Amino acid sequence: MTFKNILVIGAAGDVGQGIAGQLLHAGHHIIAAGRSADKLRFLQQRLDQADAMKWLAGSVETEASAAKLREKVRSLTPQLDGVVVSVNAPVRPAAMADVDSNRLLEVLRTNLAAHLIAARTFIPVLPADALYLAIGGGMADTVFPGMGLLSVCQAAQRAMFRVLAAEMQASGVRIRELMLYSMIAGESNRAVAQPKWITADDVGRHVVAILDHPAWFPEPILSLKSRNDAGLPPVSQAKAS
Repeated sequence: MTFKNILVIGAAGDVGQGIAGQLLHAGHHIIAAGRSADKLRFLQQRLDQADAMKWLAGSVETEASAAKLREKVRSLTPQLDGVVVSVNAPVRPAAMADVDSNRLLEVLRTNLAAHLIAARTFIPVLPADALYLAIGGGMADTVFPGMGLLSVCQAAQRAMFRVLAAEMQASGVRIRELMLYSMIAGESNRAVAQPKWITADDVGRHVVAILDHPAWFPEPILSLKSRNDAGLPPVSQAKAS
């Protein structure tokens, strides 16, 4: 297998670390991007992949910061084969009836808008057949008291990527969103993680499968609901093949 150059935005987060590690394990090269240079440097040391991993401090918080990140990436590689975006800001629990418009707009700005900015910045510079993959969440389909803001945000993100995939189909870029239907066990919560939780490494294995097996994942919205499904084609696709 020929290695691919993959940009992982949000690589220092729990999910991002699993994605970065599994991409490297599969033989790909990555550029890990995130806000904290110290966390990215530590991640490179922990993964012990100095030859296959480069890192850049940067963000997709605004159009200007995303454009700067894009130029930094261009200085490291002439072409990307894929971009994986795992960014989100914490959403504090609150009853929807108590949420004012300013708080709603702030949650959308720090979560949904960041994904839109990243997509608008990086999809146009990807070659045909490259992968653009955003990480989303299963709260889009769940009504849970106090978590309405997160549900609204994740549902909107899913709709946004459906639209982007349809509108930008002519680009040839595979635009996908992977929705995670579980708490994620990562570096920050290993002490309290439950055995049934999907792990960050499980997510990473699934991302590798989406990258390496395009025919398995033809739909724009994908899901990972169980550890047992990590790295495998959807059931319907497996039956068809």
